[in-house]
This record gives sequence, C-alpha cells and structure tokens, in this order.
Amino acid sequence: MEAYIISISIAFIFLLFATFIANAIKYQGGSNPQDPGKRKTWFWILAILNPIVTFLLGYFVFKPDANVMVVNNYLSALNIGIVIGFLAYIFIGFALSKMFKNGKIGNWF
Repeated sequence: MEAYIISISIAFIFLLFATFIANAIKYQGGSNPQDPGKRKTWFWILAILNPIVTFLLGYFVFKPDANVMVVNNYLSALNIGIVIGFLAYIFIGFALSKMFKNGKIGNWF
C-alpha cells in the first residue's frame, strides 16, 4: 500500500511542477512562437522523469528492511504503482490540458 501512495504522490508533485513550469514560460508573439513547444517538451520530460524518480525513491528510501518475501512483494507493488502513477500523470495532464485549452496548460497535448 505504501508503494502505491508514494507513486501517486510523486505523480501529483510532478504534475504541479509541470503546471508551474508551463505558467513560468512567457508567451511569445509573432507568427511562429516557440512557447507552446517548450511547454509540451517540459511536460513530457517530467513524464519520463516521474517513473524514474518514483522507482529510485521507492527502492532506496522506502524499501523495507525485512525478509526476502516482504521485499519482493514491496518491489512488485512498487512496479505496479509506478505504472499507475505514470498513467495518472498522463490522464490528469490530458484532462487539465482540455479543461484549460485556452491557457498555457492547454499546450501540453
């Protein structure tokens, strides 16, 4: 259960980072602005870093010091949690992108 909570929490933290970064990138005027591409790039960079950071934190910081069976069960739950956290990041990011389609977050997808 701890692994799932860690994964979803980190996914929400990374989603907040993506939101802050998207709002920090200034609008560019002209006929060929580069700012939507920068927002989309940062969203996907954080999407790739999300499972990596989740695994590293879950494995090195939160891994229980117990017998092999408990550790194996935790690592299985951690891997499932990583997939759930990644999908939550993508789906919630997509929903936010469609909800705020006229704002800076709307450039994610």
